[in-house]
Amino acid sequence: MRYVPKENAGLKHDRKECENKMKTEKQALPDQGILICEDGDFFPYRIVKSARRTMAVSVTRAGEIVVRIPEGLSWKTGHEFAQRNQEWIFAHASRIREDLEKREQFHWTEGAELLFHGTLKKLHFEQDYETERFRVCDTGDKFLVSGPFSGRDDDEPLVKAAMESWYRKQARRFLEERTAWWADQMGVSYLRIAIRDQATRWGSCSVRGNINYNWKLVLLPVELTDYVVVHELAHRTEMNHSKDFWKIVERELPDYRQRRRRLKGYESEINQKYQY
Repeated sequence: MRYVPKENAGLKHDRKECENKMKTEKQALPDQGILICEDGDFFPYRIVKSARRTMAVSVTRAGEIVVRIPEGLSWKTGHEFAQRNQEWIFAHASRIREDLEKREQFHWTEGAELLFHGTLKKLHFEQDYETERFRVCDTGDKFLVSGPFSGRDDDEPLVKAAMESWYRKQARRFLEERTAWWADQMGVSYLRIAIRDQATRWGSCSVRGNINYNWKLVLLPVELTDYVVVHELAHRTEMNHSKDFWKIVERELPDYRQRRRRLKGYESEINQKYQY
């Protein structure tokens, strides 16, 4: 699932005006179109021809709706495919817009609540003119951010960057510890751990044994982070998602299905607040 750009969020137009616009653009730009909801909301899309053999529709991370069709098919066929799949597009794009609106309402300001190991903690700011950098301290019940605050809007991206840096350091320490512990329990080995900002994955494991983790794992309750760690380490035995793979996961975590469902429940909030 990808994200719809901010400029498209919540826009509603006169239905007739949109229909006329769509007809005009189809003539001028045959690879572009607009799907219109009954309530007047609309979803612009573009068609891309490629070497693929089948047609598909997706929403990119940048927020663009893309219809992909084989090279030999006409633009008209692409538009017809978009029309046939408009219900799917409406449902998914609408959900993305709702998430986007919630994210726009969140600001990295005094009193904002942030996750750490599944617990919400409030941001607290402390002025410090003797340093040029912002520092983060976890006091137990809150995050204390100290630094040369200007009192202007440009403080917010600096606070956000400081928090991400702090989160990444915590993620490396914590995930290295949990991975070593679980690897010993499971009797497997691995080569290297990398902490990344992955858009669509919590983790991945290569054939060579290198494991990539999303730093946002430290936002989750420990038991959900453990599920991801066990999942990736299980790939050291089974590099697939076969029945044998899930047997390994279940042997270590009999309640893994419940943990997986809970993990999905956190995805919306994390995507709203912690996209960089």
